[in-house]
Amino acid sequence: MINFMDEPKPRNEYQRLPGRGAYVEGNRWLAVTRSLCTLWMARDHLLLISRTGYTETYKRFYFRDIQAVIIRKTATALVLNIVLIILALPFFWLAASATDRPPQIYWERLAWASIGGFFLFLALLSFWRGSSCITHIKTAVQSERLAAWHRMRAARKGMEMIRPRLLEAQGELPPQELKARLEERIIRQDSLTH
Repeated sequence: MINFMDEPKPRNEYQRLPGRGAYVEGNRWLAVTRSLCTLWMARDHLLLISRTGYTETYKRFYFRDIQAVIIRKTATALVLNIVLIILALPFFWLAASATDRPPQIYWERLAWASIGGFFLFLALLSFWRGSSCITHIKTAVQSERLAAWHRMRAARKGMEMIRPRLLEAQGELPPQELKARLEERIIRQDSLTH
């Protein structure tokens, strides 16, 4: 008799990386399509999964092919926090200056304070999530935006997780060689522009 309970479970090849975000095609507010993006790491590649409704799209980036991961800090989160606090202030002012009619004063103040508290909660949540950024992954044939890493905290944690795999696949350049390559590239770009 065969006992199936003793068989080892298959090991999951993929490990989910931190972060999750929406990739929007078209206008941000009137999106043509909006995809929920997550990033997964396997032994030799990254897997970008984009979900739109009932469909999923997969893109693989092999560690040996990755030329750069570019993380650029943006002011989007700061602007969002300022706007949410500015939206909350008038409602708190309305709650503090509610009329003095006894039966309605408590409900009126509670309503205004609740609306202001909602905007303040959203601002605190955005502040807790940290600074915003835009992340791109570059290979020889493409440059793809990683919408999953739209916050600096997630991008840093994700880079810490993939850095050993990148070094294993590509090796590490000594600082002198890296400096020489950058200087060569700068000189080449200057000669092309002049």
